[in-house]
Amino acid sequence: MRVRLTYAKRGGACFVPHIALAQVFTRSAKRAGIELEMTQGFSPRAKISFGPELPAGVVALNEPVDMYTHKHYPEIADMMNASLPEGFTVSEAEYLPEGLPNLGKYCTNAEYLLRSTNGHDITPSAKTFWHDSIITHENVEGWLRVIISEPSQNPVGGLVRNLVAENVISGWHEVNIVRVSVGIYDNVSRSVKI
Repeated sequence: MRVRLTYAKRGGACFVPHIALAQVFTRSAKRAGIELEMTQGFSPRAKISFGPELPAGVVALNEPVDMYTHKHYPEIADMMNASLPEGFTVSEAEYLPEGLPNLGKYCTNAEYLLRSTNGHDITPSAKTFWHDSIITHENVEGWLRVIISEPSQNPVGGLVRNLVAENVISGWHEVNIVRVSVGIYDNVSRSVKI
């Protein structure tokens, strides 16, 4: 059975690299008493998949992870919250029907909030860097809110390197980045939904 969890990583948890997330969620599931399906082969691993990668240090508010369990756990979100490290929280859990696309094919859009801590406007650089990939953008209370397509091909780390190259910022410490959500763009709400 495939269950899609929506989780956030804030505070110190935002520094956990993408490559370590599978281990964090697998160990937390084991501590919670959730039996995960395993892959076949020489070195079996828990069947688990995540949305597009985020650089360490980027706060995430609504990230998807698909876990495959042997049985239905009605309170799986609460079980995971009780066992995840500080800074990780699961807000939703939904068991999915067979045949839905995997997260790699499903996560076609991402919504970000960005701002420089040095007072420079990063909007022109972001528009230049992401140009055709931007679905919508606006300034909201000092933040640039931007929705892009294909987050796997348009990583936010590339934008930061571009901002450094253009002398808008001197490094990661001069920019705040929050990934609000990753998934599919919804025209009605003008936001990205998991």
